[in-house]
Amino acid sequence: MWDSNQSQDLSRRERQVIEIVMKHGRVSARQIEEELPDAPTYSAVRSILRLLVERGVLIKESEEGRDWFRPPVPVKTARVQALKNLVTRLFEDSPGEAALALLGQKDMKLSDQEAEKLIQLIDQARRS
Repeated sequence: MWDSNQSQDLSRRERQVIEIVMKHGRVSARQIEEELPDAPTYSAVRSILRLLVERGVLIKESEEGRDWFRPPVPVKTARVQALKNLVTRLFEDSPGEAALALLGQKDMKLSDQEAEKLIQLIDQARRS
């Protein structure tokens, strides 16, 4: 997930687990089980997590007798890398095309602050 090879090798269930981890930053197996659609057994969730830890996609930390799972990089970094991989795979490495696809949706709403930040980033991108 944090590099393009890892993200392509994930099963649907593994991607769902990663999405939950990314949403919260750090989660327990029980939290994942509760949030997974059509959740498998707790044992199956633990197996998925074990595989993701073995492959280096997640880090397991034990605290007060409970196991917690998080990305191996800060969540913000992980989100940026996942987005870069998505833009590379689906938008032919064009951030502009990805932004146009997202912002071109009819129901897309931006706050004034978000719009101003986007304008600043676009200006910076034009100059670089």
